[in-house]
Amino acid sequence: MTQRVRRALRFATVVILSALTLVAWSFASPVGASPDDDFHLVSTWCAGPIAEEACVDDGDEQATRQVPRALILAPCYVADETASAACQEERLSWELDDTVSTQRGNFASGGYPPVYYAVSGLLAGPDVQVSALAMRLANAAVFLAFASVLFVLLPRDLRLPLVGGWLIATVPLGLFLLASNNPGSWALTGVAASWLSLAGWFRSSGRRKIALGVVFVLAVIVAAGARGDAAAYVGLAISLVIVLEARRAREFWVSTLLPLAMIVVAFLFFLSSRQVTSGVEGFGGGSEVAQEQLGEFGLLAYNILNVPWLWSGFFGSWGLGWTFTTMPYVVPLAATAAFVVVGAAGLSMISPRKAVIVGVTALALWALPVYVLQAGGDSVGANVSPRYLLPLGVLLAGFLLLGVPGRSLPLTRTLRITVAVALIGAHFVALHITIRRYVTGLDVGGIDLGSGAEWWWDGPIGPNAVWLLGSLAYALLVVLVLPTVDYPTQSTEAEQAAPTRSDAVAS
Repeated sequence: MTQRVRRALRFATVVILSALTLVAWSFASPVGASPDDDFHLVSTWCAGPIAEEACVDDGDEQATRQVPRALILAPCYVADETASAACQEERLSWELDDTVSTQRGNFASGGYPPVYYAVSGLLAGPDVQVSALAMRLANAAVFLAFASVLFVLLPRDLRLPLVGGWLIATVPLGLFLLASNNPGSWALTGVAASWLSLAGWFRSSGRRKIALGVVFVLAVIVAAGARGDAAAYVGLAISLVIVLEARRAREFWVSTLLPLAMIVVAFLFFLSSRQVTSGVEGFGGGSEVAQEQLGEFGLLAYNILNVPWLWSGFFGSWGLGWTFTTMPYVVPLAATAAFVVVGAAGLSMISPRKAVIVGVTALALWALPVYVLQAGGDSVGANVSPRYLLPLGVLLAGFLLLGVPGRSLPLTRTLRITVAVALIGAHFVALHITIRRYVTGLDVGGIDLGSGAEWWWDGPIGPNAVWLLGSLAYALLVVLVLPTVDYPTQSTEAEQAAPTRSDAVAS
């Protein structure tokens, strides 16, 4: 077997294992489990081809719609973490003819960009449950498509930020969102794919450059078309990549025309989103403690000092879903440790430009939530969720893993094993707890998820099989991917004299 064939098989295996992991997360929770799913599901059905049947205008001034009851009431279990999802079978029909009147939808507020809902709405069908699952799998496929194409097209020195950045920043919140019905799935995928494809665009030539340009345009539309804040993150990512790649050459200035045009596109999406207006002005509803007891300066100091609690939510310190699926402390401890170890190793490979873009991204992760909280009179823990900031977290992880000339990531074999054990263990526990939350509620213990199950999907595959197969797939994925952090990386600054042709896929 030739080296090229072995590498192709390894690549295919990684893609399959990634797909199995995301499929497991797609089935780990019932319809309605991701944050604000009643709003997002209604918005999706009202943007799809069956909207005339499933989203009937009441004709009143309140902009209400008659929508399937299941879209609104699917999260019937959400407020009680001891309650299983059995209430869905007891109270709901998954058919379209059982309707209820609602204002919960993007049709009323226009708060979110329309692209995500319009595309996901193409999968809306007469069975709410089947359609919602199909949308989850489609969101997972969007992520896999971007990640796979980028791995093939990117120069080797950008594959480490691609693979490593996703690996250390997505357990467990990122995996949950990527395989959910939440537009945050597209935000995560698009923000990371946009900066990576743009960096590859600057470093490539010929057909490879054209292909990466197409991926970049699609990634910007995916991110900015899903959430208004993701449009802002894309604009930041594009600006930082331009700083990273800048050089005194005509080719560079010509190459900046595309990213500058896409900054304008992202800005237009940003302006069209009323969701962003709410964020800029503050969400309001600040707590009595925040507004009266702390005072303005005290609130500012409290928020500045406690913003890292929001970051820890990436790794499971906040509950998943509607924040009512509480993780054991071992999950955020292990996942945070993996991020810190790999991120610190990446930070040891530093250059002036890398220091600038890492610093600006870290500052944005700190300053942005503080600004929004202060504008609304809120304290950390109210209104601003970790999932809003996670695209910036993935962006920071990728930037940390950018290389410098003649250096490889200084992770010893012992550290790589430690990171692998931490990620695999955190994922193993997080997936089990997530399934347990909905099968029986968290008031039931035991490792056997099928024992006393009150809810599960119709079909031959049980909750234990989903948990074990998903955990095994992720474990094998980590074992296969972590050794790729060993290859020497090269920095942009070493390539600034002229753009280089990307290496072939088989190289």
